[in-house]
Amino acid sequence: MVWNFMESQGITTESCYPYVSGTGIEPACQTKCKDNSDFPGRHKCASKSVHPTTATNIKNEIYNNGPAELAFTVYQDFMNYESGVYWHTTGSQLGGHAVTLVGYGTENGVEYWLCANSWSPRWGDSGFFKIKQGDSGSNGQIYTCPFAAPSSTQESF
Repeated sequence: MVWNFMESQGITTESCYPYVSGTGIEPACQTKCKDNSDFPGRHKCASKSVHPTTATNIKNEIYNNGPAELAFTVYQDFMNYESGVYWHTTGSQLGGHAVTLVGYGTENGVEYWLCANSWSPRWGDSGFFKIKQGDSGSNGQIYTCPFAAPSSTQESF
C-alpha cells in the first residue's frame, strides 16, 4: 500500500519533513512541513517501483533517485548494534525488518549500506546503522521509486 501511495500521491522532501527516529508509536499523517509551512510539491514516482538486485544497480538507484526501502533478516546480535558496520555473526533469527536505505560507503575495506531505523535515536548510531552489503539478505530486498520532478518546487532530497 505504501508503494501505491508513493506512486499515486507522492511524498514530500526531507527538508520539509526530516527523518526522526521514532518511538515505536505511529504518528498522525502530517499535512504541513515541520516549520508549519505548506508542503512543497510532492515527489511522485516517475514509473513503477524498481527492484535492483546488484550492488552497482542499487548504488545507481540511490544516487539517481534518492532513498530506497531495504528489508533484511534481523538476528539477535543486531539488537546490540552501536556503531561501525554490522554483519550477522551470532544469535538466532528474530524476524524481518524494513528500513530506509539512505546511502552507501566503505569502512575498513567493508562495503556497507547506510540506513535510517525507526527504533528511536537512542538505538544504534543516533537511529542510523551501517549493514554490510548483502548481509542478512539485504541486497535482494531493496525497492526504489524513481521520482519525477515534484509537482511545484524543484527541491531535492
